[in-house]
Amino acid sequence: MREKIISIFMLAMILFGTAGAVYAEASRFIGFGDSNTEGLSFNTYGYDLNKRWVVLTGAINAGVSGNHTDQALKRFNSDVLAKNPDSVAIMFGINDGLLYDNGKPMVDKVKFEKNLTYMVKELKARKVKVLLMTNIPVHQTLYYNMYPEKKHLYADKGGIRLWMNSYNAIIRKVAKAEGVQLVDHYANAIHKAGGAQDGKLWASGLYDHSGLHWSPRGHGMMAYSINYYLAR
Repeated sequence: MREKIISIFMLAMILFGTAGAVYAEASRFIGFGDSNTEGLSFNTYGYDLNKRWVVLTGAINAGVSGNHTDQALKRFNSDVLAKNPDSVAIMFGINDGLLYDNGKPMVDKVKFEKNLTYMVKELKARKVKVLLMTNIPVHQTLYYNMYPEKKHLYADKGGIRLWMNSYNAIIRKVAKAEGVQLVDHYANAIHKAGGAQDGKLWASGLYDHSGLHWSPRGHGMMAYSINYYLAR
């Protein structure tokens, strides 16, 4: 009986030790991004916070709602490099591409590419595994319903979804040029929805009511891809 108790105790120690090691390893993975990393919609709509992709992947949450890459660079050292990560997932672009009332983006495409490239190069120089991730296919109807005064700004750009995907194209370009892993959430969402039409995108269950943010199901989709590429 005594031997059994000791054996059970030793097994528990091994299991807890393994769990601790996994947690410690996961804590060196950072999710660096904007509201779709921070999980803004989870507070807005009362979603389960444990369903955020940063939680499902064991990432340190370095997402700040509303951030574009110019702002991200100002906290890149403190929020990413100073934590000595072994892997980092970067997801910016939605706020960079949003247009001011004068029709100019918050961060133009040339600067966006420069900012992303800088971050990737700095991480590569430190032997950090980088995942560059594309953004959500904007649900145009929901976005225009929320911001009707903005609709005309995207009229000559094929709509906000196509315009934002032009920023995703830069993410894809940088990933290829720098030889880092692309996680194309945009393409994955359209594939899962069966098309890029608003009706199909909404029926997929991947969206919250803003049209700019993922639902818990969307976060689950992202986490599945992220975990897959982290394990490779």
